[in-house]
Amino acid sequence: MSSNVLQVISAMAEVAAAQPQGTLHHPLKPLITISRDYGSGGDIIATRLCQRLDLPLYDDELLRKVADRLKDAPATVRLLDEGIGRAKDMWFYRLFAGREIGFDAYRDTLVKVVMSLGRVGGVIVGRGAHVILTDACALRVRIAGSAEICAKRMAAAGHGTEASELEKAREINHRRGKFVWEMFNSRLSDAHAFDVTTNTDRMDDFEDVVDMLVSLAKGIHAGRVLRSAGG
Repeated sequence: MSSNVLQVISAMAEVAAAQPQGTLHHPLKPLITISRDYGSGGDIIATRLCQRLDLPLYDDELLRKVADRLKDAPATVRLLDEGIGRAKDMWFYRLFAGREIGFDAYRDTLVKVVMSLGRVGGVIVGRGAHVILTDACALRVRIAGSAEICAKRMAAAGHGTEASELEKAREINHRRGKFVWEMFNSRLSDAHAFDVTTNTDRMDDFEDVVDMLVSLAKGIHAGRVLRSAGG
């Protein structure tokens, strides 16, 4: 068994022993993870899901909670968070933060935070949450799109030229994929890692996707879907 898997199991065991209100098999509110390509509309969909289901959104807030546990500032932890997706450039974090935070310590903290949030419910964006919550009563969603069309969408929204947005999309998508692989040995291209994968290339509005995900999230939380997760 790899050291990655052992570290994750250890973190999960610690969270399970704490027994806060709610469980991963029955969170207090619906639980959704969103993995998304840059420009695919994943962030918009995540926000709308929170509004429709009255759920907290965990993106920057997740980073803050990781920083709190590591006793560091969110700005410096963000460098570590993004740097892992760039060949584990830990030296850059040490240079900026002036202290050592190891790869295992970061992953262990991330797992504990995601599992703790999973007991309450909410929408968790990125950072391999779909892997951490594989066996949870959660809807694991992948929002995908071709880099070219996503770049056109972002350029039309005023974020930059199509050429610059295309380069940005490829870089960010690569970094996100690398992050999940280095953290959990899981590929974002593995459809089996998600309950729903949606390509938004031909969508101008994402409300139909939101409608579908709201229905599925409610069904899972009510026990009508994924009954085996209820133990």
